[in-house]
Formats: sequence, C-alpha cells, structure tokens
Amino acid sequence: MTTIFSKPNSFNAEIVRENSAISGLEDGKVYVLAARTDLFVDAVKTAIKHFKNLMDNREGLIYHYDISVIENVESVITSGALHDAVRNGVNIILPISTPNIAEKQYIVAKSEAALLDMYIPSMVMQAENLTKKAIEEALINLAIQESESCSKLFGDVYLNNLSSEVDDDPVKGLLCSIGDFAMAMAPTRGLYEAIPADTSYKKSREIMSRFVENCKLINKTEKKSKLSKVQVEKLQKAQSEVNYVFNLFTPNVYSRFALQMMKKNDISLAFDNCINRDKIAANSKIVVSVEYAKPEIDAKLDPKIVKKLKTNGKFRVYLSDGEDTVQVKFGRAASCIVYIMYLLDRKLRGDEIDTLKISSNEKLFCELYGTVYNKSEAKDTFKTLESRFDGGKVKRSRLTDCYSDIRKALDESVSEFGESALPFYIPNEYSHITILSSNISIPTVFENVSFVY
Repeated sequence: MTTIFSKPNSFNAEIVRENSAISGLEDGKVYVLAARTDLFVDAVKTAIKHFKNLMDNREGLIYHYDISVIENVESVITSGALHDAVRNGVNIILPISTPNIAEKQYIVAKSEAALLDMYIPSMVMQAENLTKKAIEEALINLAIQESESCSKLFGDVYLNNLSSEVDDDPVKGLLCSIGDFAMAMAPTRGLYEAIPADTSYKKSREIMSRFVENCKLINKTEKKSKLSKVQVEKLQKAQSEVNYVFNLFTPNVYSRFALQMMKKNDISLAFDNCINRDKIAANSKIVVSVEYAKPEIDAKLDPKIVKKLKTNGKFRVYLSDGEDTVQVKFGRAASCIVYIMYLLDRKLRGDEIDTLKISSNEKLFCELYGTVYNKSEAKDTFKTLESRFDGGKVKRSRLTDCYSDIRKALDESVSEFGESALPFYIPNEYSHITILSSNISIPTVFENVSFVY
C-alpha cells in the first residue's frame, strides 16, 4: 500500500490493488468494519452526509457513497492485499470503478471518529478523481481501437439519454463542476481554445457524434511535426471537441458509463484488448533510452526553446522507433529524475515491479539528480516532493505535479510516433510504467543503482 495522506496520529488513506474484484463489495459504497463502535459508524454517516450536502449544489457526485457495515470481515475478505490491510488496522473500505486497468482498486483508510469530517472529503474526492480519469481514458482508447463498441456505448449511455430540446436552446446544467478536476482529466484538456458553454443543443449533438472520429484523428499515425497548417488546425479542432464532450459529462453520466463498461461482455472484451496497458506495451515499437545529450536532436529544436528548457541536463530521455528519435521534454527537473527512476526500476525488476515509493528513495534520487544536473540542488529538490510541516504551515508535495508533467511530456512525444502513451507514463503514485523492460535502454553509469522497497 502507498500512503496518500499522512499526518502523525491521524488519518491514512491508501490504494489497495487486487487482481480481481472481491464479491459482495460494490463500487462507491463505503464499508465500515463491524469491530468499530456504533458511534464510529454514525460519525462516518454524518461526515459523508455533510459532504454530499455541499456537493449537491455543485452537480453532485459519481457514487452515492451509501454506508454498509461488514459484520464478519473474514467471511467477505479472506485473502490478498485487502485482507492484509484490514489486519493492519484499516477500518474504512471504498471500492472504485477504473475500467482502464485490469486490476481492481480499493481506497482504504484508518481513522478516528473525531477526524472523519476533515478527511472523508479527501477520500471521496480521490475516488471521484480516479474514476473520472479512468473512464475518460478508457473512452478515448476504446474510440481509437474499437470504434463500433465505443459508438454503441456512447449512444446507449449518453446520446440516447439526452432530452430532445429545441435546436437553438443551449445545453444547460451539464457542466461538471467538482473542484478543478474537470480541467485535469483528458490529456488534451486546456491546450486549445474552448468551445463556448452556451453552444446550441443541435451543435452539441453534432460535436458528440464526432467523438470517435476526433479521437482517431488525434491519434493519427502521421508524425505531428510533419503536418501541414491545415492538418494542424483540424487536429486542434478535434482536441477542442473532445474536451468539450468531457466537460458536458455530469457525475451521473460518469456513473452510467462505469456501470455499462463493467456489465457488457463485449465492451469488457474490447477494453481488455485495447485499454490494457500491458497489452499496448507488448505491441509498442518505441524504445525508451536514457543517454548523454544528443546534439543532433537539439539542433532540430528552436534555439529559443532549447535555451528555455531548463530540464536539459547531462543525460536526457529519448524515444526512438528505429527511424526517428524524439527527446522527452519535461517541464520540471524533478520530473525527469522521477521518470528515470521508474525506467530503472522497470529495467531491473521487469514484470516483478510493484508500487515505487519515491519518498523511500531519497539517496537514489539525489545521486541521479547529481549525475544529471547539479548535486548541490538535489536535497532541496527532493524536499519539495514531500508533504511536510514548515513553520506551522503544510507544504504540499510536488510529486503529483511531477506525474502530471510526465504525462504531458509523454503525451506530446509519443504522439509523434502515432502510438498510445498509456504504457509510458505513471497514472499516479500507486502505479508504474508498463513499457517492456527489453524496450528500455540505460547507460552503464546507472546499471548498479539500488532501490529501497
């Protein structure tokens, strides 16, 4: 398990992964262990009620977050990682739907009754965030790989459920408004001019009908750097329209998609074939390498961009399909080092990889940072990746920013080869890259690194 939130003597929420779902545990339902007192159960109910009342004014939530008490834990959870978590004191379990990955995920926590009002919202929003990201990612990839299945699913779940309004009436009440999450879901979000929210109903349906077409266009095999001005404009329009569609999704729509994705065998099979990060990685032709800087690659870049790219160190990350080579351009130096750590871990452990705890590997991070950049900055940079108290104030961990930066950089660079970027980035701190170890090349200077697990 990996800690999401950590404060001394208070609350810990963690992600637990199982190879398959545990029978009897429903997605979006909060399970409280029977060993807890009635007072604790009531406190959980009250905390969730308070939070749901707040969210009702902001379009609600994907899940209902009903409360259920598990009276005999051993009869429901008999083995596996979740069983181990319960034995270690977990008293709250929240299953979530993530149709873009084969594993089943559970958000678990151990908390005192007095702290639930503070931390239940964090646990719930984590569930909402992970579910929305998973569904949007799954839909995009399903559109690219299994267009007929996606079109049918899209029609059954969304298009056929829209009310038939007057053509010129704007679509109202559809914008998802759960915090800032709506702007962080799709990889293309925020990059191009947004389509106005008051777009007519007729126009909205036209945009939604082009969802599959637009996803395919975004993923077209032709190298983006070789596109004409007209082609670039078409691509930008497609990205804007995909963003618009996801911005129309309410929590209820996400909930219906999650349900249908899990229920329909044909859809599930499609996901298994085209969403599974391991299968995509197995078919990838891209080799990821950590190498000394390549002057010939830099020469192709705009000198002004090269000068501004402060993440250019002595070693850099490159992608190659045997014909073309592209540098992965990170926005943060820390992101580059974190990504190299994941590449090294995957190369060393192969299929035996598990969650990599960056927080436990300060020594290695600093060593790598000193090799790639300036050793004197290593410790201070690592400190930014940890949540900590400083002068009575909580300093937020920048590790999440690193994962977002990595995703953005890989989305951009992998798209040059017309492949899915799913195996190349780390969805969150509980996950890992799925690139084949044979498709990772590292210099001898990094071969003898040592991780703390």
